[in-house]
Amino acid sequence: GLDAVFANLERVGVSAITTNTRVAQPSDSGERFPDLHIDGYERILDRPLWGQRELRMAKYPAFPSDPALYEGLPYRPPPHQRISGIDYDTPLKILAEATRRGWEAHLQFHPLIPPGLRPEDQPVRIDGSIPRPPQVALSGCPNNPTVQAYGLALLEDLLRSMESLDGIFLDWAEWPAYQLTDHFACFCPHCQVKAEALGYDWAVITHDVRSLWDRLHALNAGQLETVNNLLSNPSRLLELLLHFPGWLDLLRFKAASVTAFYQMVRVRLDQLGRHKVQLSARGWAPPWNRSSGTDYRALADICNVLTPKLFFFDYAVLPRWYGQTLLEWNPGLSESTVLDTLVSVLNLPDSVKHRRFANYHMAGPEVPHHVDLHVYRERVDEVHDQVSGRAKLYPYLHAYLPAQQWKKLLALMLDSKMEGAWVHMYGYLSDEKLEILRTMWH
Repeated sequence: GLDAVFANLERVGVSAITTNTRVAQPSDSGERFPDLHIDGYERILDRPLWGQRELRMAKYPAFPSDPALYEGLPYRPPPHQRISGIDYDTPLKILAEATRRGWEAHLQFHPLIPPGLRPEDQPVRIDGSIPRPPQVALSGCPNNPTVQAYGLALLEDLLRSMESLDGIFLDWAEWPAYQLTDHFACFCPHCQVKAEALGYDWAVITHDVRSLWDRLHALNAGQLETVNNLLSNPSRLLELLLHFPGWLDLLRFKAASVTAFYQMVRVRLDQLGRHKVQLSARGWAPPWNRSSGTDYRALADICNVLTPKLFFFDYAVLPRWYGQTLLEWNPGLSESTVLDTLVSVLNLPDSVKHRRFANYHMAGPEVPHHVDLHVYRERVDEVHDQVSGRAKLYPYLHAYLPAQQWKKLLALMLDSKMEGAWVHMYGYLSDEKLEILRTMWH
């Protein structure tokens, strides 16, 4: 019940909560919770739901949507169903109770993930392909007018049901970066039109991105050694970027695009009279945010809070996700050589003694994560230095770690330049982890 949850959070000393507008109940035909991500490695909850640490749940919108807001669009939220045994007022009760206790009440939603996303609205890679399931998030292109219109309509729709709200969290309002191929998007017609309107030379961008795409399909061990040399020699890296400026232009263009969408959301909030509602940007941490378009430096002029996600299970498996693609393109390479390079490029130093793909997966709940936790503090401090105090920096921490690693992570974060933190999902926080959070924070 809510009373028990809020009592636990009160003891920890939280000052804000965020929720969404869905309700759920156990169902054999529902989706697994927690979700299995791309791989199917099984995450489980620290704190059981309906007595279970993993289960299948059916989820439903808590409120009916307004069809007029989606007029002319191919997308609209799922229909509102009245299922017996479900308290559809739960999201409102959560927000009201937070407000009663003097906490900030925030709402999280995904503006660029319309249901039943059409292929023509997805990001397009340099080779003309589009993402296919399984995907962590099958999102639309941030420059696609149809996707943008759906996101803004959904914002207005949700706000109509929530009179008292302190903040809005946009999640996945960026390009994906979970797979190596994600970094070679987006080359849809909408992006070309917008890029050229902003003054970018689309032919140069296309040529330079295609050049790297082709190079990555024809690698040998010597070229991987060249990559390592680039990382340790700024002059060599600068020389490469001087001759292939299209890559930097693509990253700048992505940043401008995502920033423009956040500006649209801020304008719509103000038009709806929600001037006091805070806008928070939740996205990839460096270096992935440069490819996803989440430019914290620019967003600091629009958003109240910046929240780079530090999701350790993602970082534990990203070298394999990227590496398997490189090995598929270049079967002559070895797993260990590819992983050595990727761990270096992504700045994910680890404790893995024998670098094989099988060793890069999402660990069980009590298995120590192999990535050096110090790199997370470095990423937080990097964003802080970009923001320069223009917005609050509250990194998004995930407690899917053994308790002692959770304690070590908090120590590192408390020693960083952050000004607060969001912690992901109550269900991943055991009593022991809540107590560690309370003790260390205070």
